Amino acid sequence: MKNRNTQTILILFGIVSILELLSLIVPPESISIRYFTKPLLLPLLILYDYQNQQNRTSFFSTFRIALIFAWLGDILLMLPNAFVPGLLAFLIMQVLYIRIFWQDCATPRKGFVFRHLWIMLLLVGYHLMIMLPVWPYLGAMQIPVSVYSIVISIMVLAAINRIGEVPNALTVTIGAVLFMVSDSLIAITKFGSDFAYSGFCVMLTYIIAQYLIVMGRNRVND
Repeated sequence: MKNRNTQTILILFGIVSILELLSLIVPPESISIRYFTKPLLLPLLILYDYQNQQNRTSFFSTFRIALIFAWLGDILLMLPNAFVPGLLAFLIMQVLYIRIFWQDCATPRKGFVFRHLWIMLLLVGYHLMIMLPVWPYLGAMQIPVSVYSIVISIMVLAAINRIGEVPNALTVTIGAVLFMVSDSLIAITKFGSDFAYSGFCVMLTYIIAQYLIVMGRNRVND
């Protein structure tokens, strides 16, 4: 019964994801479906994570609380003039992810990143490549965006640091990197230059990112 329930949830997640992505490439008059599909994505992943846990002692694990803040961020970013609250919701999610990923490692200060410090330089270079072109257009958002950029970099490093320490670490790492890519695309389109199907690219990378993080960490105890 448990496997059937989780499989059903994943099928529903797949259907909702496809509808969400299709809504971003069809004519604007069909965009209203997003008010149904986007808010459903994270609840389905939260429900899957809960149903798939071996010991369901509490619904509100740290990981699921992080996903709840991501869900709040999804909703807020759909509302007019709610970009900053949405950013704050995702910032809290990133901080919780950092805590979770760090605690997953038995010896985090001897993890993968600390053995390969050049990874930090790659991340710094990536963020400079994204931030420098849009920096003049950030205005009052320079500090909030900079703080968020630093936090998401730490989140990605914390995910990478788990490689070789816990099961499915690479899956979570790919998810974390895709999350960073998705947020980078948001920064480019909002503060720089928009491009064709930008919304589709943002949501595609975001959906895959959250899916991989949930799937990759589902075997790790909360």
